[in-house]
Amino acid sequence: GQSIISTLDQSIAMGRLQDVLGITEKAAASLYGEYSFGMTLFNFPSSFIPPITMSLIPAVAAAVARRDHRTVNRVVSASFRLIALLALPAGVGLAVMAGPILQMLYPAQPEAAAAATYHLQILGIASIFVCLTLLTNGILQANDRAKIPIVTIIIGGCTKVALNYVLIGIPSINIKGAPIGTLACYMLISAINLTIVYRIVEEKPRYLRLFGKPLAASVLMGLSAHYAYAFFAGHFGNTLSTVGAIGVAVVVYLALVLVLRVITREDLEMVPKGDKIAKLLHIR
Repeated sequence: GQSIISTLDQSIAMGRLQDVLGITEKAAASLYGEYSFGMTLFNFPSSFIPPITMSLIPAVAAAVARRDHRTVNRVVSASFRLIALLALPAGVGLAVMAGPILQMLYPAQPEAAAAATYHLQILGIASIFVCLTLLTNGILQANDRAKIPIVTIIIGGCTKVALNYVLIGIPSINIKGAPIGTLACYMLISAINLTIVYRIVEEKPRYLRLFGKPLAASVLMGLSAHYAYAFFAGHFGNTLSTVGAIGVAVVVYLALVLVLRVITREDLEMVPKGDKIAKLLHIR
């Protein structure tokens, strides 16, 4: 689904940039390149999801077959907590640290990195919804609703195409409309999927309780990264400041996860080597 959406993305964006702005293919490609620069890191948070869904789907499917609603609820809630624990800080971190990270990764192309910052700020938040989409797709498949993800991806894809067409066609917005379309696409898919999961699972997942603490921890982590970078940048170059700020953010986030008791040992046992992580972090 994701690859189809990105192919559509490119062809519409390139076409609209040339038609509406009347610019050459080369100039359009260079504008699209700014967006692609941001896209390189956009897929990073979602790489956490396959190991979780691989252990989740068989566990949920088996519990559904036994009509063991309690286990279904426990596994679904644990997987939501795990995704929130990983995807929220990754997405918030990318959004907050977009500029410094791009400058650090592409020191030879400072202008392109600066232009891509706006894209990565929005795509960082969008990556959280990609993770939610992948997880809810897995839960729906395990509950014998494999057709729903296909329908929701088509709905999201159509939304993205329409938004790209309209926004990129506005000269003052142009390529800046592409990440907005991506964010709207995955927000819509995950909202529909979360609603359907809530309807089909016997014991309803409490989304506010599942996402509240990880979201609060991620926002505080984002603020700590922002201020730490500002402090370090006064004394060091960009690379050291970026690495230092990310280091501070990781420590702050781990401390908040432990203080707020965001995750349990039972949740961690669902992922490969989870018991070792629990021991390392002293999570009971």
